[in-house]
Amino acid sequence: MVEKKKKARGQWTERQTKRMETVEQRVSDLEDVTATNEPRIAALETQLKKAMERLESFENQSRRQNVRIVGLKEGAEGRAPVDFFKKWIPEVLGLQQGAITVDRAHRTGPSMRLTGTEGPRAVLVRLHYYTDTQRILQAARAKGTVNTEAGKVSFYRDFSAEVARKRKESANARKALREAGIKYSFLYPAIIKIFNPDGTSISLMTTQDVKDYVSKLPRPK
Repeated sequence: MVEKKKKARGQWTERQTKRMETVEQRVSDLEDVTATNEPRIAALETQLKKAMERLESFENQSRRQNVRIVGLKEGAEGRAPVDFFKKWIPEVLGLQQGAITVDRAHRTGPSMRLTGTEGPRAVLVRLHYYTDTQRILQAARAKGTVNTEAGKVSFYRDFSAEVARKRKESANARKALREAGIKYSFLYPAIIKIFNPDGTSISLMTTQDVKDYVSKLPRPK
């Protein structure tokens, strides 16, 4: 009886040992596969990142001739928005270098009636020539506040959602720089170039770079 129990226990132990060996072998095989695939996965991730960056660049290139107008009263453009903006933009900005050529113009997003939001929707104006886009944005910056009969309006470049998000993230940091009297320029896509008093400059490439720089600024008294 005792011998039978010993034999049964030995057989059970042998089976468990074989199972453990099988499991260990499978784990080892998986580790080998993972080790082999890791460089391939890393390479694919790098390729995907580059492809997304190229796609982002192409999208923003296609938007270079767009101007986004914010604050214009709903319906001010009437039923012929292209004709309206061809005349209205040069008038409110005081453009002196001839007419502009507008390909198309429309409000962005659903109507206020559907969304229940307050305030007019932005207007997207597509210019035929990039030089017209530059003239409009330069004139808007020079003029500062643009007050019209249809409300106070602002003119902006049109960016992709990703670039717009990056630029928005640095809004508070840029405000802190202005309050500290630090001169800077805001470059595409969302780079802040700071000009030091000694004539040197520093470019802050990421949101974290900006936050780190701002955190070291002296607190206003």
